[in-house]
Amino acid sequence: MDLLNTTQSGPSPQAQPSPVAKQRPLVRRALWLGALTAWLVAAACLSIGPSRRVEPSFPHRVHVVDNQLACTFCHGGVRSGERPGMPPPEVCAPCHDRIDPTKPAEHRVGAFFDGNSRYKTVANANLPDDVLFSHRRHVTDAKLDCTACHGDVAQQTDVPLAALVRKPDCMNCHAAHGKSNACAECHRTINETWQPPSHAHEWTKSHGPVVQCGSELSADRCELCHQEATDCKGCHQHTAPANHDQTFRTRTHGMQASMDRSRCATCHTQDSCQQCHQETRPRSHRGGFGAPQDRHCVSCHLPLADNDCAVCHKSNPSHASAAPLPGNHVASMNCRLCHGNGVQLPHPDGGHVCTACHR
Repeated sequence: MDLLNTTQSGPSPQAQPSPVAKQRPLVRRALWLGALTAWLVAAACLSIGPSRRVEPSFPHRVHVVDNQLACTFCHGGVRSGERPGMPPPEVCAPCHDRIDPTKPAEHRVGAFFDGNSRYKTVANANLPDDVLFSHRRHVTDAKLDCTACHGDVAQQTDVPLAALVRKPDCMNCHAAHGKSNACAECHRTINETWQPPSHAHEWTKSHGPVVQCGSELSADRCELCHQEATDCKGCHQHTAPANHDQTFRTRTHGMQASMDRSRCATCHTQDSCQQCHQETRPRSHRGGFGAPQDRHCVSCHLPLADNDCAVCHKSNPSHASAAPLPGNHVASMNCRLCHGNGVQLPHPDGGHVCTACHR
């Protein structure tokens, strides 16, 4: 009977987990985290280990400057073909069969050729299919030196196999030599009527920020197709921007003009601004704004650095004409002990420092 009472009233051994049982979930969690960490470390090592592909890069300085090789020694097609041509392994073999065994794999000649001894490009150095470019026309016909387009490539020790000439360079060179920059001069399908893909999806509304960022991408350079004096300004002068609503006209255009007035000058001249302001009173010019109550003193004229009023009021007296302090007054006096305390002021009191105007 005592045993039965003890079992029913006391805590059951099975109801309280042992310390070992409490630690089992923690052990399993630690093992799982450890396995995950080991897998991540192994994946990272495999991604950066010796198996990672190292793309070769050609040191022009070693060949052109140190060994005095002419460009045509390797690029034999520059004088007679459209493309410069790349050297076969046989051209490189006389030197590299001797020196390659001591070089890393990515610096050996074999890194530049596939199994059929064909040159493999490890970077996209080819021109787009639409572009027309002939090395023969530039080297043989125009008698341009390689450095005219490729700059100081001969001095480079680690040149990636990628295009070295940008479109602006080509256009500037054409202009300097009196050559045409018409689209058909260098493109097969692109002409004056072609539109970049970006010119869809309400381009007329979204092109402004693209123009302001100054991108050198061909699709973002308006001057390639449009004349600023006629196309851009002509369109802007006849098509009001979307933000030119009633609120912009009556309230917010002044703030924007004060931040960047050059944008307004695209369509508006200084005369048009002054004419509108002289015929249309600002919304702040309400009852009592001017004489005789002169509420403008406390609404916009302070601080005195504000000179916007001169846009319309050119001949009005300046703040320098305010009544000066009498000789027996000093700047430390409390003007309101006498002025405005039973004596009417000629203007409302905005709580400003009186000596800002009365000096």
